[in-house]
Amino acid sequence: MATKAKASSSSCLSFLKDALLLPTRNAKLFVPVLLLLAVPGFLIQATNVLFVHPLTQDILRRINEIKNMDPSSADYAELVAEVLKEAKQLAAIAIAIMIVTFVLGFARQILAFFAASTTYSGDRYSLPELFSKVIMQGRRLMGPLVTTATVSVLEIACAALLAALLQLAMRHSAGALYTAVLLVLPFLAFLYLNVVFIVAVAVSVADPERRGVGALRQAWRLMTRVWRKEGCVLVVVVHLVAMVPSPLYAVALGCSNKSVPMALALLSVYALLSGLVQIFYFAAATVYYYQAMESKEEVAHGDYVSIPTTEATV
Repeated sequence: MATKAKASSSSCLSFLKDALLLPTRNAKLFVPVLLLLAVPGFLIQATNVLFVHPLTQDILRRINEIKNMDPSSADYAELVAEVLKEAKQLAAIAIAIMIVTFVLGFARQILAFFAASTTYSGDRYSLPELFSKVIMQGRRLMGPLVTTATVSVLEIACAALLAALLQLAMRHSAGALYTAVLLVLPFLAFLYLNVVFIVAVAVSVADPERRGVGALRQAWRLMTRVWRKEGCVLVVVVHLVAMVPSPLYAVALGCSNKSVPMALALLSVYALLSGLVQIFYFAAATVYYYQAMESKEEVAHGDYVSIPTTEATV
């Protein structure tokens, strides 16, 4: 019994080992993919640390000064004008970062999924070959594009629902059970759905026939019916691994006031580590999809073989 439990636990984790080893099968592809994940991430985070964070602190400092000033004074009007000017600059930078992050996030995600999918299938493309022979071939890009757009809409809807539930929980101070049902359980469901969304994009990359709702339905079936234990493992691992680089960013943010070079050095390490983390969970979602499909086919074949015939009964 203990041996069976150990074997079951090992099978639940085996796809993670395959995901870790997957990039080593085609280093000439995954090294530039890692750089494409890390470099834009470094530039975005450096912008946050060098511009957004100081500007935000300066606005907050000026607002505190305004509270102690006479509203009828000329200094008050001048300070308010400076705050409004800096707020406009901050809003412009934030909007630009949001747009760039969304566009680059989509491009990097699709590139990483295609790299993982083709490598797992046995192909050994370089980055230019992957782009010209696979991504731009036929209508291969349409499926991931539709699925990502669908996922983005659902993520916004889920975030809005969580925000509404949070406001409801804050207005009604009730017991811990009520708060758990109202907020904690939906939040855990949202974490689970986030991984379903990642697997859905992997589905649309691996199977050109499935896109949008069809890819989401297939990912949901795999994670709730075919490979449930492995799906739960994937959810836990993805969210735990995603948290690994976070303390480094917090340290870099704290160092930015004292030493900008040190902050940039820490941010470069953070960006590299974040790139490795992203490659891992994109690869994990891809390997999960392929192995779950293989498991589904094996179960279906086994069920067919096990059906007794009338002749055998006679």
